[in-house]
Order: sequence, then C-alpha cells, then structure tokens
Amino acid sequence: MFSQQVMMVLLRLILKPCFQPSLGGEGIEKGLLAVTGLDSTKKALYRAKDGTGANACGDAARWCIAADYEVPVYSENLNGNAVFVGTSASAPQITALAAQIWSKYPWMTADQVRQTILTTADYVDDGSGQKLFNKTFGWGYFNQASALKGPEMFSQIFGETFNAEVNSGLAIFSNNITGDAGLVKGGKGTLVLSGNNTFFGNTVVSDGELRVNGSIESPLTAVYSTGLLTGAGKVGAVDNGGTVSTEKGRLTIAGDYNQYEQAKLVYGLEHYLTVTGVANLDGALEVTAQDQKMVTAGKHDVIKAGSITGDFDTVTAKSAFLQVGETTKDANTYSVDVQLKDAKVAGTLNGGLSNASGDLVNQLMAKANAQAVNGESTELTSYVAKVQQAVTAEQAQAVLNTNAGALFAETPSVLLHNDAMTNAQVAQRAFQVSKQGVTGAWVNGAYQETSTKAKGWDKVDSEISTLTAGSDFQVADNAILGAYVSTYKDDSKFSESNGTSETDLTTFGVYGKWNTASDLYFAANAQYGFGDVEFKRSVTNGVDSEQSNAKSDLDKYGVYGEVGYSFINNQWSVSPYAALSFNSVTLDKVNESSEMGVTVDDVTAKENKLHVGVRFDYQVTKNLALGGYGEYANAVDRSLPNVSLASNVDNTVGVSYQAPAYDKDYFLYGITFNYLTNNSKWNMFGDVAGNAKNSDDIQAQLGLKYMF
Repeated sequence: MFSQQVMMVLLRLILKPCFQPSLGGEGIEKGLLAVTGLDSTKKALYRAKDGTGANACGDAARWCIAADYEVPVYSENLNGNAVFVGTSASAPQITALAAQIWSKYPWMTADQVRQTILTTADYVDDGSGQKLFNKTFGWGYFNQASALKGPEMFSQIFGETFNAEVNSGLAIFSNNITGDAGLVKGGKGTLVLSGNNTFFGNTVVSDGELRVNGSIESPLTAVYSTGLLTGAGKVGAVDNGGTVSTEKGRLTIAGDYNQYEQAKLVYGLEHYLTVTGVANLDGALEVTAQDQKMVTAGKHDVIKAGSITGDFDTVTAKSAFLQVGETTKDANTYSVDVQLKDAKVAGTLNGGLSNASGDLVNQLMAKANAQAVNGESTELTSYVAKVQQAVTAEQAQAVLNTNAGALFAETPSVLLHNDAMTNAQVAQRAFQVSKQGVTGAWVNGAYQETSTKAKGWDKVDSEISTLTAGSDFQVADNAILGAYVSTYKDDSKFSESNGTSETDLTTFGVYGKWNTASDLYFAANAQYGFGDVEFKRSVTNGVDSEQSNAKSDLDKYGVYGEVGYSFINNQWSVSPYAALSFNSVTLDKVNESSEMGVTVDDVTAKENKLHVGVRFDYQVTKNLALGGYGEYANAVDRSLPNVSLASNVDNTVGVSYQAPAYDKDYFLYGITFNYLTNNSKWNMFGDVAGNAKNSDDIQAQLGLKYMF
C-alpha cells in the first residue's frame, strides 16, 4: 500500500542529490526522503572497524532523516536473531513509520507525511551551529511517538501553509507546533489542535471544523463561510465570516473579534466567548444548550471583551425547550435572557398528548431549575440538561411522547373500541350457531384489523385474533342456551409513542336466544376476560434512547341484549333488530422499566352502545344459505379514565389528563353463509365484514358446529 504513494526513500547516499531550486527541484524534493544510519548511541554515524558505514546527509540535509544502522531480525537459518546492517536496514524503519502516519492521517499527502517525519525527529547536533537540520544527520533521529501525534512544525521550507484537507472524521494534532508558516483547514472533517502552538503564519478555516483545545499564536484566524472554529483553548485575532462556536468550551480570542453580516456566533450556554480586544458584532447569534449541565432561566453572558461595538442582527435559540428574550450590552459584556419554553408547543403535535406531557415536562424543568439555582446536582437536573439539547421540533416531540405515556392511557380506549367490534362478531356468531335450533358443540376462529385515531394522539393499528370453543343446548322448543371459552390476542402499534402492545386474554361467555311464536326473538350474551398486556416502546431524553418495557394485568367484561323480528317468506328471511350493549376495560397500574419512562395508575374505560341493524338470508339450496347484514352502533354513554401519570425520573412530579376518545360509532356491513350437511350433523358458518365509517376496519370469522 505504502509503495503506491508518491514517496521515494533513497537507501544509500552514494550519489550527490540533484536538488536545484532554479530548475524546479522543489517539486522533486516533495517526493524524496533520504535515510542515513546511526550507531547505538544515536549521536554519531555508524562506522565499522574498517571505516565503512553510513554516509553523512550532505546537500540532501533538508530531506534527510536518521535511523538505526544495525537492526536485529529473526533468521530461520540461525534459528535466532541476526543483525541486518546498512542504510538498507535504516530505510524500512522510515517506510514503516510513514505507513503508520498514513494509517492515522489517511488524508495527508505524501509531502505532508514527509514533513511530519522530518519535523518530529530528535535533532542531533554536529557542531555546525545549524538548528533545524545539518549536513551530517539531516533533521535528526526519527521519533515514532512524536510523529504519530502530527507535525511539530509548519515551516516555509515546505510551503507557505500546511493544508490539512481532513475530508471526514476526526484528526488530532497534539504536538506543540512551531514554525514560520500557516495552517489552512479544509475538508468536511474536524481537526483538533491540542498543543501549545507557536507557529506565526495565519490560520484559515476554509471548510469543516477547527477545534482549538490548546492554543495557537497565529496573528489572525480567518473563518470562511463553510468553516467552523470551536474549542476551549486560545487563538489570536479572529475574522469570522462563517461560524464560531463555544459549544465545545470557553474559547478565548487574544486580540480583536470581527463578525461579519453573513456570519454566526453559536453560544453554548455557560460557555461565554472571551475577547481581549474589541468585539465588532454583526450577523447572527444562536443560543444553544451544551452537554455540561442544565441551563437555568435568567441572564447569561455571551461575550466578555475589552470593548464591544455593533450588535447581532438576529438572536435565536437552538434548543427546542429554551427561548431567548432581551439582549443587553454594556462596555465589556454582551448578555442574553434565556427562559424555559412552554413544552406544550415545543413539538410537532398540537393538543392531545403534547398537552398532557407538556405539563409534565414543564413541571420537571421548573423543579430542576430551582435545584440548579440552589447549586444542587441531581438526577433530575442531569435529565433536563439532556432534554434541553433537543434541537428540532421532531426531537422535542419524541421527548414529549416519552413523557405522555400515551399508549398506556390509550390502551383501554382502544380495547374498548376493539371489543365493541368483537361484540358484533359474537352476536353474529350466536345468531348463526343457534340458527338450526338444536344442541351441539362448535369451534370458531375470528380475525379483525382495526385502526383508531384521535386528533393529537397516536394512530393505533390493531390486529385481533380469537379462537373459541363452545356448546349450546336446546332447553325448550324455541330456546337455546350456550357457553364458550376463547383466547383473545390483540397486537397494537402506536404511531407517535413508537411502541407496541400485546394483549393476551382468556374469555368466558354465555349466550342465549328465545324465539316467540310470533317470530319475535330475544337474544343476549355476556362475557368476561382476563389476562395481561406487554408494552414495548422507545423512550428518549433528547440525547439517549433505549427500549422501555412494561407489563400489566387487564380485565374486561361486557353484556349484550338484542330484540328482533324475523320475516320469513319461502326462501327469504329478513331480521331487523335493535340492541343495547355495555363494555368495560380496566388496565392495572403500569410502571415502565426505563428511568426515562413513566408510571401510570389504574385506568378504566367503559361505555353503553345502542345498536340497530338487519340480517337477511336466502336459502340457495336445501343445505346452503347466503346472506348479509348491516349494523349501526353508537356509544350513547361513555366514561373515559382520568389518567394519573408520574415521571420515573422524579416520581413526585405528576399530572392528570383525560384519556383520548376514539370513534363512538361504526357501521358494519357484511356477507354471511351457513351450510348444513345432508345428515344434519355438521353446520359450517362464517362471515366477512367491513366498517363503512373506517375503511381500515375489517373482520372475518369461520365456525363449525356438530349437532348431537
């Protein structure tokens, strides 16, 4: 890999190098490194007893480096170490170092790798008085540890500037860089300067981020439109035509600070910008939370300077949960008033769960603010510090969704809606299994898909499946009584809450039907179910996210009564009916596993529904009847829970809110069939239905009865 780069290592200095600046030799020099060899003292050229050994660098001094002349290597012939001797042994040491540098700084050019090797070498004095390099040892003995920390000099020997084109990722120069040249930071990546750098050429941030955690003594640092200057260190005077940010720490400018119209200062709260000279202001100020501690409401210093002129054109908050007020400026300090934003309007949803969770988040932030003002550091202040780092409305909404616990409040209402649809299936099934009017045992499988939505709340998509076994008995000429047991499984997905619930219930039910002599009939059923619900959802504090789990017991019960009249004419049967039903669903207390989650007390939802509908059949053959039905139902009385919600971060902070109301009505329409075998022992029946009020609601069931 390394040999493919534009670098050549001269293994022996036998020929005089051909460097001639007047002939354009500088271009050739950029591709050359010469290597000589030192003895074990690393202070002298290697000499054997016969006088042979390494040559001095001579006129190649400015691109010459020294390494070990003798290198122990393993020999298979000797089954042990042998000594590899000569500059042919010295050169691979530099080749290996170059490969290591390229591995750490893959964006470097061949010449920059060469500069790094040369400028980090340990100078070996030959008595000539030269300081950078000499004709004996060149730049000196290579220093692997220093070379892997970046260059130690930006020198005009190599060019006016060191052009660091960091295209991606993070690169760190941790040496103390000297020299008379400057630095140009390019590329979209980040370059960190962590040493105390004394190079005195100018610094330019043309693109990407330059992070100064140490210091640079450049007389001027110019930030271009796509450049970003950050850090907790010290720089010289700054001309800002792009972005200067204190998000990474308190940056000090030892000189003047000039911000132009198109430029921006990003102020990380608590990290003011220090300017020892004049701060000339224009452009934009963006206030943002940073990850050290939570931001308290009140006045915050943005700039402390020798003097301040001008002003920012715009002042905005980058945090979705903070807002800026008035700015103030005196001779030396520029300040901004920061307040906690009403969380209810921080996200993308208005009303609904944002109101519920917004109240909770407001209380959490207010309590954390009081703690922080008193100098307290608690789990709550740490939590709010991360919440304040949410930048976009989408991120804020994710925090609000986490604190709403909406899926726990919505689940009873969703199951109430779904159970009403299931009741319609049960009533239709009871009508079919009792149609032949004889004693028997039966099994039935049913499937539903439903979709529920309330403004400002989750869209909930559910899949419900039931498997039922029952038996009915002809207790009189015109009366049937039956009982059944079923397994009920409801899988629901909650859109905004980014969560799911799995409900598993066992349900027991009874039903009956009585036909009068005048074709008037009465039918009824009652059911009770119990089981549990498992919840899974993603929760976040704006910075960290994790999956939170919870499990709770659930029970439900319902009763249904129907009266109808059957008009029978030869092959036709039409049965209009009216019914009244009651359903109740109770979810026990829910306590999420995540500290970012919530705890919700018991919630119960219940309703009374009025049903009107008609069923009709046509006897196609002696054995087969086809038909259909339509039913409209409306909740004439509904009681939804008042949900009590507390934060797991601080369970003394809680709110109460009304659970959402989903559609009160539905209009089912479906087709049915009923088949009786020739021996009148087996009866197969089923139906498929949809909801005219919601095209996403569908249901189907298929049953088989054996008659004794």
